[in-house]
Amino acid sequence: MGVFAVWLRGMRWQLSLKSMGYSVKAANTYHATMSGYLVNLGIPRSGELSRCAMLSKSDQIPLNVLVGTVLSERIIDLLMLGLVVLTALAIQFDLLFSFINQTVLVHISWPKLILVAVVAFIGLIVVFKLRIGSESKIMKMINGLLDGAKSVFQVKQPLVFIGLTFGIWICYLLMTFCILMAFDFTQFLGLSGALSTLVFSTLGVIIPAPAGVATINSVYLGLSGIYQLPIAEAKAIGIVLFASNILMIILAGTISYIVMAKRTQL
Repeated sequence: MGVFAVWLRGMRWQLSLKSMGYSVKAANTYHATMSGYLVNLGIPRSGELSRCAMLSKSDQIPLNVLVGTVLSERIIDLLMLGLVVLTALAIQFDLLFSFINQTVLVHISWPKLILVAVVAFIGLIVVFKLRIGSESKIMKMINGLLDGAKSVFQVKQPLVFIGLTFGIWICYLLMTFCILMAFDFTQFLGLSGALSTLVFSTLGVIIPAPAGVATINSVYLGLSGIYQLPIAEAKAIGIVLFASNILMIILAGTISYIVMAKRTQL
């Protein structure tokens, strides 16, 4: 299911690029994406640029355009995370709200953060246009980046794009559910508990720790703090979630990296 989720990501990326006139094989977008996850194990967050560089070389697509499409992907993923959190809250509000508030919301000033980011981004574009001119190489690079970021709004098959996005997160939910069902002491959590655990693990992935190791602590804290799971059992679930994901990335990611290395002559 983990590999299939990445395949769906590759298909979604292919759809975004197709809307911009770039014909790309789904196999290439999948292998580039999976290779990026492998690179992330060594250097957190570097996998996004790595997969763009690989696909740029294998399919002759401008790097700035690819980075723009990945930026739009991350915005969509952030919106989906918000939807997952809201769904989990709707199902188990009393259990989850205090945890999310104490671990995340109290540390973030969302209105100020969003306002500063938007103003800074617009300000940079205005400055570049005024000082550098629209025909410069830097301005062309920025325009390509913006075109890539806007690709999500230009998709010719929006329902397919939405279906792929939901499919990715359904895979994540099923991965979590299967792990919980594999242990006697977490079978009582059911699908709603799996949804909550998915929230815990995703919040851990957001934290910029090597290979997403913060997932272990976020899952452990969530399961022990909310569901009163004994410490040893809560830690066991966190470790299995983390280790199974890492194992999948190492095995599938290595294969994908070798494939893309041959196609790009790295």
